Amino acid sequence: MPLSQDDLIILVLLIGEASGVFAGFCPSWFTVASPFFHEQSAKDGNIKRIRAGEIMATIIVVATGWAVSRNRPNNIGLWASIIISAVFIAGYEFQIAHPSRSEPGQIAPEKPSGNGARPWRKPFPQAVNGS
Repeated sequence: MPLSQDDLIILVLLIGEASGVFAGFCPSWFTVASPFFHEQSAKDGNIKRIRAGEIMATIIVVATGWAVSRNRPNNIGLWASIIISAVFIAGYEFQIAHPSRSEPGQIAPEKPSGNGARPWRKPFPQAVNGS
């Protein structure tokens, strides 16, 4: 059965809603994968809090999918919310299990010179008289 236009709109809205809900309960995947996160003495406690956030966010997202499905002829909202939540949880768990490391041959970021100049910044465009 092909998806209707309403089903596609619901999917987009559920993805956006899930992103916001997970962001409200959990830090970003970037933060979770960062050395800052993994080198803390409170790492174990932070992981427990992330997992609690995963549970709470999943409950809210799946409840939203269920509510949307109540007024549709199919359960696309419910199934989509379950899959979306699973993707977010898998992403968090992957970041926890695979922290970022520097890669060999990685390009080092530019550093400002000691005089406070910022050579990597482009100057702001100047207005030309008469334009």
